[in-house]
Amino acid sequence: MLERLKISALGYWDSLIELLPDLILASIWLIMFTVIGMLLRSIIRKRLLRNSNDPLIRNFIGRIVLLLMIIFGVIIFLNQIGLGNAAGGLLAGAGVSAIILGFAFKDIGENFLAGFFLAFSRPFKIGDVIEIQNLQGTVNSLSFRNTHIRTFDGKDIYIPNATLIKQPLINYTRDGLQRFDFLVGIAYEENILAVTQLISQTLDKIEEIKHDTDLSPFLELEAFGSSTVNIRIYYWINSYNFTEPLAILKTKVMYEILKALSDNEINLPATITEVKIYEDQKSIPLIIKNSSEDKVD
Repeated sequence: MLERLKISALGYWDSLIELLPDLILASIWLIMFTVIGMLLRSIIRKRLLRNSNDPLIRNFIGRIVLLLMIIFGVIIFLNQIGLGNAAGGLLAGAGVSAIILGFAFKDIGENFLAGFFLAFSRPFKIGDVIEIQNLQGTVNSLSFRNTHIRTFDGKDIYIPNATLIKQPLINYTRDGLQRFDFLVGIAYEENILAVTQLISQTLDKIEEIKHDTDLSPFLELEAFGSSTVNIRIYYWINSYNFTEPLAILKTKVMYEILKALSDNEINLPATITEVKIYEDQKSIPLIIKNSSEDKVD
């Protein structure tokens, strides 16, 4: 038994020694194709950088080129070490394998194809602020399977590419513009026309918001409330500053409007509540408390 094991081990050793030159050459081919793939990826990224400022498609195409070169390297590696039939079978069975793997890894294939559509249709680019299924954040990268976004509170979320294709996607920074609005309630006794003019003049003084012809701030007399005339104020901002500067700007606009109304003694009443007493025969208990006690000398 021992003798048979020894003979078998020596036979394998001799086969390995005999195969060693081909194995070294095959390894060199594999390493060479991998290096070529990395160089091509770098060259393609630089070429695309000259023609496009979108790093999303540069990175995606670079990954595809590297993956193809590695696949070619593996096929040559197998062929060099005498496994040409395996390499041929790998290519011949690619169609059948694709069908089998398509059923087994449906989600992976779906996300992979969705990655192609996202890379070339480009509904967003690196640095855009997007929202999908109540998930909002800045796009960091796009891979074959998922898209990495980072939320404003520091969470890293990886969204499957197929989800971005199937679900409605909001891009807040596509054109760098976004409109905001808020409501102000003015007392009925105030001169509403004068109040609207005051608000418009205040908005004109805020340089950080847009004042272009089509993007000027405007007001809308929205509704007659129970105790106020409701005026909605609209204004446009540069949405590229979507994080902290945007929140500061929104606060500044609301503060400037409030300050202008307060300085001009414009009344902003609270909601008035009407109490009805239907039992007329019963007395209404009423207690009046003085704000200060009478002093007794």
